[in-house]
Amino acid sequence: MGIFKGEYTVVKKIALATLAAFSLMVATPAMATDYLANPRSMKFHYSTCRTIKHPENFIPYSSREAAVNDGYAACKVCHP
Repeated sequence: MGIFKGEYTVVKKIALATLAAFSLMVATPAMATDYLANPRSMKFHYSTCRTIKHPENFIPYSSREAAVNDGYAACKVCHP
């Protein structure tokens, strides 16, 4: 049982699409509301930061500058 030419093409297209999506995700770490600020600690993070356990308790920000202007300091783990 081998892979037919048509099946190989589909698998190849899926692999390329997955690679492209992953590359885009890595290349653009911050979009829209990808910053989350903790009002208790006055630190802001990337939304993917490993230190965020309950994102519902955080304030979303669309830019780093806005968070800094509101008095938040950058997280020392994710370095936004």
